[in-house]
Amino acid sequence: MPNNWPAGIEHVVVLMMENRSFDHLLGDYTRINPACDGINRNAPSTNPLKLANGNSTVITQASEFPENYSLWAPPPPLPPALPPSNSEGFDLGHEFVNVEKQLGVSFKTSPANPKLDGFAQDAYDKARTDLKVYKTWSQSMAQRAMNYIPFGATPAGDTLPAIQGLARNFTVCDRWFSSVPGPTWPNRFFAMLGSCNGHLLMPSTGTVLAGIKSLIAQFGSESIFSLLRNNGHDARIYSDGAVPLAALVKGGLQHLSIDDFKSDVAGDKLPELSWIEPSYGLLNGKLGPNVSHHPPEDLRFGDQFVGEVFNALSANTAVWNKTLFVLLYDEHGGFHDHVVPPTCVATGSTVDVPWKNPFTRLGVRVPAILASPWLKPGLIPWTGNVQAQHYDHTSLLAFLCDHFKLPRSALGPRVIAAQHFGNAPIWRAAPGVTAAPKLAATVVPSRAGLPLIESELATQSRQVVDSATGYLDGLDPEQIWKSSAQWVSGFLGNRSRALADPAQAALTPAAPSADSLEAKLRRLQDLMVTAQGQAVRPVAVPASKALAEPGAEVAPARLRVLCLPGVGFTPASQGQGGIDGNWQDQWRTLIRNQLAQNGRLIDDQDIDFLSFDEQLKEGPDFAQITRGLAMLRADAGGKADENFGSWGLPVNQMLRTTVGAIVQWIEDAELRTELTQHLLTKIEAFNPQIIFAQGLGSLIGYDALRRSVAKKGSALKRIDGRVFVSFGSPIALPLVMREVWGGRVLRLSENGRGIRRWFHLYNPNDGLLTRPITSPDSARVDLQTEFSVPLRDDLLDLNHAAQAYLSSPTSQTSLWPQLARDVVAARALEVPAFLSRSGQRKRRALVVGINDYPDPSARLDGCINDTYLISRMLQESGYDAGDIRLLHDARATRANFVERLEWLVEGARAGDERVLFYSGHGTQLPVYSSSGEADCMDETLVLHDFDWDDESTHFTDKLFRQFYSHLPFDPDGHGAKLTVMFDCCYAGGMTRGNGRVRGITPPSDIRHRMLRWDPYAGDWDRRVYAVDADRRDFSEQDNKTRGLTRTRTTQGAATGLRPEKKAQLLRQGKLYGHHGPYMPLMLYAARENEKANEYEVGSSSYGAFTYALVEQLRKLHQEDATLGFDQLIERVGSVLSARSLGQTPEIVGPSGVRAAVCPWRISGLGK
Repeated sequence: MPNNWPAGIEHVVVLMMENRSFDHLLGDYTRINPACDGINRNAPSTNPLKLANGNSTVITQASEFPENYSLWAPPPPLPPALPPSNSEGFDLGHEFVNVEKQLGVSFKTSPANPKLDGFAQDAYDKARTDLKVYKTWSQSMAQRAMNYIPFGATPAGDTLPAIQGLARNFTVCDRWFSSVPGPTWPNRFFAMLGSCNGHLLMPSTGTVLAGIKSLIAQFGSESIFSLLRNNGHDARIYSDGAVPLAALVKGGLQHLSIDDFKSDVAGDKLPELSWIEPSYGLLNGKLGPNVSHHPPEDLRFGDQFVGEVFNALSANTAVWNKTLFVLLYDEHGGFHDHVVPPTCVATGSTVDVPWKNPFTRLGVRVPAILASPWLKPGLIPWTGNVQAQHYDHTSLLAFLCDHFKLPRSALGPRVIAAQHFGNAPIWRAAPGVTAAPKLAATVVPSRAGLPLIESELATQSRQVVDSATGYLDGLDPEQIWKSSAQWVSGFLGNRSRALADPAQAALTPAAPSADSLEAKLRRLQDLMVTAQGQAVRPVAVPASKALAEPGAEVAPARLRVLCLPGVGFTPASQGQGGIDGNWQDQWRTLIRNQLAQNGRLIDDQDIDFLSFDEQLKEGPDFAQITRGLAMLRADAGGKADENFGSWGLPVNQMLRTTVGAIVQWIEDAELRTELTQHLLTKIEAFNPQIIFAQGLGSLIGYDALRRSVAKKGSALKRIDGRVFVSFGSPIALPLVMREVWGGRVLRLSENGRGIRRWFHLYNPNDGLLTRPITSPDSARVDLQTEFSVPLRDDLLDLNHAAQAYLSSPTSQTSLWPQLARDVVAARALEVPAFLSRSGQRKRRALVVGINDYPDPSARLDGCINDTYLISRMLQESGYDAGDIRLLHDARATRANFVERLEWLVEGARAGDERVLFYSGHGTQLPVYSSSGEADCMDETLVLHDFDWDDESTHFTDKLFRQFYSHLPFDPDGHGAKLTVMFDCCYAGGMTRGNGRVRGITPPSDIRHRMLRWDPYAGDWDRRVYAVDADRRDFSEQDNKTRGLTRTRTTQGAATGLRPEKKAQLLRQGKLYGHHGPYMPLMLYAARENEKANEYEVGSSSYGAFTYALVEQLRKLHQEDATLGFDQLIERVGSVLSARSLGQTPEIVGPSGVRAAVCPWRISGLGK
């Protein structure tokens, strides 16, 4: 059936390999078919090369030797000889800048015809940079870039029997080009989407955040998988590795394994499209060579994989007879090719590289083989020149669209214009009757002695998954990107040493978990599937006419109200977030009626609204919407998945206009400044007495008002005397606290100037990232307005509705009567939780000890003794007995502990001293992400009523920081002085020697969440968790002596509220007038993986740390000497080490505080 696609082809199987040019891999096919536009053995291609010493030479194309099928420096020797242990793997350049050099053009201007004379030079220059030990092999790498793989004189002589066997038996295309002159990802996206949406850079190039967001953005585009599925066809992704790139495009969904592919073939269950990706050498779950043909691994490993796939496919004759197999390569990988890439149809006008007319020239030519019983063997014949007739990856998409009757237009202009092989004269009228050949087994070389490596593509694939999930969770993708690579680098180095020296095996940590990576990938897919479709860009809407500034100033007696809506894109004609078209009328009616019920009348024209549409412009991008959805799901906490699913997301704009707009605001500092000025201009022009602010509006409102307070002067005067009402607000969301406010929510007034009263309404059932505000403020009234609105079928209802907040019983009794009065400030304030209810005291201490735990096996001996020892020490240091409260045994429940903490911190001012001492058990808890996977450890104190399964009995830093983060803080030590001592540990265990250990062992099922099986060590090992902002060690940049690990939430460090970068914290502090969240001086009895012991002194027991601390203070008293806290803890550590207790105390806090002289003293160690 010439020039038609056979109706008998029901299945298309695509295997896309990595990084080889046509000349390099199939150029010698000319030996089989001289019509092939391949290499000419009699007149090989050449490239000039300028050496580092200034000399010049010429690199001539040559046949490659099998021992050079990998790119190692130096090449592995023939067995049994072993390569050097420090052998270096090398990868030729294939980024956009490398391809420019290789083609001999500059895309910054309109390039002339490429000269193709820079392959050798680019390889040489890159090797000179990348190779650290074996730079002398740089010229060899230039030669390897030029060389080709020879075909044997007969099939028996083929060194790559799978690929060369396919070429001998089926159809070769010698005019298939990569879609763009760039690296793997954009070319693979072209093969799946028909475009790379303007992103030619890999995520590691430029900023990681830009790369991650560009990757996530790809998911918003139609793919061949989604297009097939939406039109009633099936498409599946099969992968030999943990992270196929196809899984991150629309419709990619979960992927299957190669074993699943074999099973589907055997059972005649193949889908219409099977998309196969090789392993890229990703470490997770599979430690060994990558089979993708990506350097530096030997080509024969990949050839073996190609043979495995094809032989499995052709083994079932019934399936084979209705199948087309397509073997492709994504891009050339830096290897030479002599054919000039043709020009092409552009897919867009924007690009992230300097390219004057982007996407108007294809990339370097790559190998392509088509195999089917319906195809004639040989070359695809051409009737025109290369510019007139050629294929690229979008030709595959065009073929699939035409064959399965899909609209090409859905995949863009390149696919619309693409030629494809379905119209080539290569098809048979009926399938061939000869059985498909079984490809010969590839003899693979030994890797003995070679370092274990993870290919750069594999590393970046994992880094992308780690960093993308981190970005969605509000973390710093730059730091996660580095940590993800550093961990594997360290593991591989240790593992290589262990292979060389079996005695080192016990020192090698477990490999990164494939399950963890799979869980993150599933979560990414789930989030992007849910968020997809929300990123529709709206037509720009002009600001509401209600924003027109009034003329003459209104008389003071006249009440004016300004409303800041909780979502973006809110013109009255479209409704609030596309929900209620008359939302402004509803707000006006509610405000008017509630004020009237309390004796205050207001006209409709005195209730105005501030629109943000003009400032938000096109709104959040897809990545921001997806991140917002991730935050929303994570915030759902204990809600069952079916409850979240019941929200349904039927409203097309809801995610976009709520959480998406909030994320856009968080990420864009310039936008925040613009919105702040927008609001302040409106306040000055409209002169409202009351400002209502919901959701996003409350963020904008607090931002503008707090900046005004920090600026003082005329800025403060502009907001003077007004009332601010925030509700459904994420002002106190930890992410906002950390990334925007710098860790603190502060007062909106200063010295009686500024906002007269701030009402903050909080509904614990509100599902839209809301939080109560816990910092003290005598001008703020916190109202819990609890309600739960029945879900409407057409709404994504998160119990966030403004009408429900403002008409709740709490609002009717405690809000509206105050707003209706002329003198709002006359109301007697409710005392916030942390404001003083008693006289001010300069010193206070809370001392807690628990011996008598309910579980007899968990009981301790020395904790009560510790409390009396600390109380004595404090009293000898100037504390009055009335300044110290003790909490013992059964009375030390979480509720009582929290109540005493409120007493401890209330009314604390700069210079006041506060001490918290805890002696008892501590433990670690696995914390689950929204994907249901344990992804970190939280430290918690084990109070008397502690229950592993009851979160209300746990005391972690997320609760603890509510008590200390707002305290007056100065990094130089001039703020409040809170010292926290924890004589407990978190490593688990019950006994050690004759002493007891102050950490409890979790139940076996909970302990399992903390462990993973290490097949290499043959033992259980601790899980390795990703970095989390709540689990960072702030002391890293400030404490050079000893740092805390990053896989736990550290008690007392306020890291969840502190920006990642110090410069960001300084900017925030200057903008909002503070130094960041308070950071106590923390004294820990032991490091995270160590045990805090008890220590017997005669017949009495004490905590080893507490006794050694007081012991050193007694010595200092006897010597009439003083020490800084740093030096004191160092001496305590030396004592504990000398006693062979196996615990190392730690100190964390601002450097100025750590260096300050310890004020404590004790005269002796009597009872």
